Amino acid sequence: MKKNLLTFAVAAAIMVPGLAFAASSSNNDTGPVLYGYAQITGGQQWGTSTNGSASGSDGLVFGANRIRLGVKGEAARGVTYNIEAGWDNAAITGNTNVYGGNLLNNGLGNGGNASIINAWLNYAPVPFAQLEVGKFKLPVGNEYVSKQGNELPFIFRSMAQSLVPGRSAGAMIHANNVMGSGVGYAVGFADDSSLDAYNAYNWAENGSMPFGNGQSGYLNGSGNYIAFARLDYDFMGPLLKAEISGSRMSLGSTPDGNPAASYGLSRSAIYTWNVGIHGGIMGIHYLASYTNMTSGRSFGANGTMNDNGMLATDWNVGLGVNLHQMTLTPGWLDIEPAVRFDSFSINNHNGYDAKLDNTTVGLNYYVNPNNPHAAEIQVNYIIPTARNGKFGTGTPGGLFGGNDAPINGMAYNTLMLQFQAGF
Repeated sequence: MKKNLLTFAVAAAIMVPGLAFAASSSNNDTGPVLYGYAQITGGQQWGTSTNGSASGSDGLVFGANRIRLGVKGEAARGVTYNIEAGWDNAAITGNTNVYGGNLLNNGLGNGGNASIINAWLNYAPVPFAQLEVGKFKLPVGNEYVSKQGNELPFIFRSMAQSLVPGRSAGAMIHANNVMGSGVGYAVGFADDSSLDAYNAYNWAENGSMPFGNGQSGYLNGSGNYIAFARLDYDFMGPLLKAEISGSRMSLGSTPDGNPAASYGLSRSAIYTWNVGIHGGIMGIHYLASYTNMTSGRSFGANGTMNDNGMLATDWNVGLGVNLHQMTLTPGWLDIEPAVRFDSFSINNHNGYDAKLDNTTVGLNYYVNPNNPHAAEIQVNYIIPTARNGKFGTGTPGGLFGGNDAPINGMAYNTLMLQFQAGF
């Protein structure tokens, strides 16, 4: 009897912690629930010496598009939390000091280093008015908000990611499907020190000067915030969902004495608005979106800023057809052909006017159709079907302080292969 009790105690000591960290995506679990995924990505480009840029290599590169690890759960009834770390674009060499290392995707992430990308608490006294505080993805942009990184039908998001505020620390009131009406909303504000690189709201690129001159920069803000709102409507369940969202961030003014790239700029603001639809049925999935960003300040192009203002837009449409869900292939051959057209343009009203179109042809293979994103393989071929201006390696005039194409944009023919595993 004692031996049986001892055996049971040992088994319980091993199994109980494991059950507490069971793989689950439900925030209703008391938790903590451990979750994560990794995307190992390879890329190969061709024709990198065109469009007036210096001759470049057509080399193969391997890295990690996204590596995520998080803990979430329910701290008390109605109070949930999520803390997620990311090692996005980790280089195979680990060296990010020389030419950015082997980073993919314009160096998004934190140079392959760990960073906390989400850290929020959500309080839901009633389901139609929940309060979320912390660092989270601001609810602006159709694809950016509606699709998680491990559920994307394409390896990269659309170029519209350049025009939305990304993640920042703030607070919002939100709800989904209010009183069964199909209406969802979010409204709130966030700190203007957005840490997502290379987008229009990044303070390091646009000179917004988010910190004041008090006792400490991190205890004394500039008084400028990102205000945002979102409204969505579920028309017919999974068949069609539409949304409209927007954000505004004051850039403030910069006093004389700063570097020439940003001094003496008047007070202005950035505005972004987005409309989009997405849905699907019987294995057919689609998404369409339009994003418009205007600013009272031109920033980033050729590394300078001025008060001429700028306009940038992106529109994209995507379609995927899952052959297994359409009962055309067996479960062991769960494949999904997909195609997307993405068109980006920018004008800084100071002689710089550029356009980049990308057509992406892809194929997704899901190892287990009952849990498709636990293990999958994605192949994308990206074709720059239009490239007006000087998007490309080694040429001036890139977006928001960079010399390259917009976030997720490809200036050259690109073949990508990605392996994903998650739990």
